[in-house]
Formats: sequence, structure tokens, C-alpha cells
Amino acid sequence: MKKITGSNITNPQSRQIEKKYLRLFEKLSKSEQEKAVILDAMTELVLYLDTDLKVIWANKAMHDAFNLSHGQLNGKHCYQGLHNRSKACRICPAVKTLKTGEPSEVIDFSSYTKNWVLRSYPVRDEKDSLTGIVEIVTDITGRRKAEEASRQSEQKYRELFENANDIIFILDFDGKILSCNAAASKTYGYEPEQLVGLSIENLLDQDYVPVVRKLIRQKAGDTEVQSPQEFLTYTKDGEAVWVEVNARIMRENGRQVSIHGIARNITERKKMEEALKKRERELEEKSRNLEDANTALTVLLKRREEDRAELEDKVTCNMRELILPYIENLKITHIDSHQLNQLKILERNLNEIISPFLRTLSSKYPNLTPMEIRVITFIKEGRTTKEMAELLKVSARTVEVHRDNIRKKLRLKNRKANLRSHLLSL
Repeated sequence: MKKITGSNITNPQSRQIEKKYLRLFEKLSKSEQEKAVILDAMTELVLYLDTDLKVIWANKAMHDAFNLSHGQLNGKHCYQGLHNRSKACRICPAVKTLKTGEPSEVIDFSSYTKNWVLRSYPVRDEKDSLTGIVEIVTDITGRRKAEEASRQSEQKYRELFENANDIIFILDFDGKILSCNAAASKTYGYEPEQLVGLSIENLLDQDYVPVVRKLIRQKAGDTEVQSPQEFLTYTKDGEAVWVEVNARIMRENGRQVSIHGIARNITERKKMEEALKKRERELEEKSRNLEDANTALTVLLKRREEDRAELEDKVTCNMRELILPYIENLKITHIDSHQLNQLKILERNLNEIISPFLRTLSSKYPNLTPMEIRVITFIKEGRTTKEMAELLKVSARTVEVHRDNIRKKLRLKNRKANLRSHLLSL
């Protein structure tokens, strides 16, 4: 706007008109400056085009985006100055606004490795005639990347949510299921849409319903709750399922909105624990039975020992009363020396039978043969090998063999121990 001067105007009325125009010019200049400051401060790219798509004005962000100096676009067609093209772009929203007279928008237009949103608005004069177009370009690359990252994160969460082996669920504070994954549907035999809206109490064993209600109240009241918790639940067909649950309160803007939880199916573990407890009970029962059996066996052995002692006493008594007197009578009859010797041997053997020595010997060394026991008796009496051979009607060599076997069985082999002394010590 040209500045108006008043050098040739002298009357008061003319001076007033001059002042009015000066004030108006200053106001318009200030308005243009404010508009330029505001538009240049915008991060969006702004173009003001005439109806021929020539640039009337462009803000600083537009020039910077295309590495142009300030004002370099003015007077040029936008497609030429920005894209070095000979005609308007195919999807140019300004062209559509020229045709329709209405605002136009192109979303997610990709160019120059960035994502843009292009919007065009008609500019009209006081007669409502279209005089120009304002085009605003917004760089949404960062937002699109954030949205894509959020989408990918949501997709990964959804895949994890749906493919997890553990049951993942979201409850409201009335215990109703807001959401759950495929594992919950598979475990309980319901379709996913059947589980949504279903109360958790419909799955719980009745003994655990008051427990869960109390836990939900505690969670809602921010009371510390021990985790994990174990609950007995049932499938749609009534099959028992034990679960181990970890849950926490979810908040939005500091407000409690839901309960998120993970439930692990521990039915097999509970079965193994129960089998182990059953086995322990069985072992305890068997142990008690074994203790009872040992007690009974101890009683039986004691009784047997008592019976054996009683029997030995009876045998000894009978021997002494019914046999030994007759041997004494035979010894005073007229018998030759050989018969007398045999009779003495018989008497001695009978005494040995009823003596504690033979009982001790038989109990400690049960593998001794009858012939070896006879040899031991002679050794204990101090008889020589020759005497034993004559009495046993065997050779001296045979007696030596028996003596050697006796030393082995009495663990005296290769030891400098006198056999007779050892036998007398038993």
C-alpha cells in the first residue's frame, strides 16, 4: 500500500482525512506484520494461492521444508516452485477447491519420505467470489510412526494375549468377565462370547465364592493381598480345574477401572500332590502296620524263646531222670572194657547235648556238620587225633581235615590261636 502524504492539502477537513488514512495505513501495516509473525511461527506449511495456483504468500515453514529462501515461491505456480512440475499434482486439494468452491483434504499423502495431510480452504471477497485458496500442509510422519508403533505393540500384546498358554482375564469389581483369551475358552469349554459378561462365580467351586468376594473387596480397597492364590473351578461340563491366580488393579488417571489377572492351570500338579499325599498316608499306614508286625514278631520270638527254654528244661529233666540213671546202672554191671568205654562216651555225649556249650555252638555256627560237632567235643575233652580216629572209626587224615574245616568255620584259619582254648572260651 502506497503511503499517502498531505503536502498540498491545507484545509482542516483535508487534514482530518489525511490523518484518518495515515492511521488506517499504520493499522493495516501492523496487521500485516502480526499476520506474518503468526503464520511464520506455525509449524504447519502454509500457502496462499490465487485462482491460477500461483503463490501469493508462503510462510517460513513452507520455504524451510523445501530448502528455499524467504519469498522465493512468490509469483510461481505451487507445482512448479515446490515440485518442479509443469502442471498441478493429480491429487492436489487446491484444484478440487477451485472446482467445488469447498474445502478439500488429502490424508496420508506420502511424498519426500514423509507423511502429510493437505487441506485447502477457499478465500472469498465481500461479494462471495472465489479470489484465492489457502493450503495448509501438516507433517504427520511422527504421529504416523507413533500410531504404527502403537498398532504393532497392540498387535504383539493381542498375539501374546490370545496365544498364551495361561488364562488371561479382565474383571470388573462385581466379578464379571470383561475380556479373556483363548486359553480361558479352551480350558472351560465356553465360546469366547459366552465368557464375556459371565460372573467368575459361575466357574468357582462354591466354597471359594466368599473367598474371591473378599479378595475383590480387598483389591478394590488397596489392601495388600497375598499372591498367588489357588482356587478350585469347574468347566462347562463340570470337570474340576485347579488354578493359581495372580491379579492386580488397573488404573486410568488414578481411577480404578478393572482387575487384570493371569490364571495358571495347576490341575495336574494338584493331582500329583494328592497322589503324593496318598502315597505318604499309605506309607505311614504300612509303617504302622510294620511296627505292629514287628511288635507281634518280637512277642512271638520271645514266646518261642521261652518255649525253647521250657522244652530244653523238660528234655534235660527227662534225660537226667529217665536215661542217665540207667546208664549208671549199666556201668556197674559185668561189661567188658570196650563196652564200658562206649557207655562212657554215650553218657558224655548225652551230657553235651543238654549242655549250654552245644546250644551256644549251634546258634553261633549253624553251618557245622554233626561229624564236626563230634570232633569239637573230643577236642574240648583234650583227646588226640589218634584217639578221635579210633573212636570215630575214621583215619587220622580225616580227623585232620575236620579240624581244618572247623578252624575255617570258626574264623581261626591263618591265626595263631589254640583251637581247644578257643572252644573252652565259648
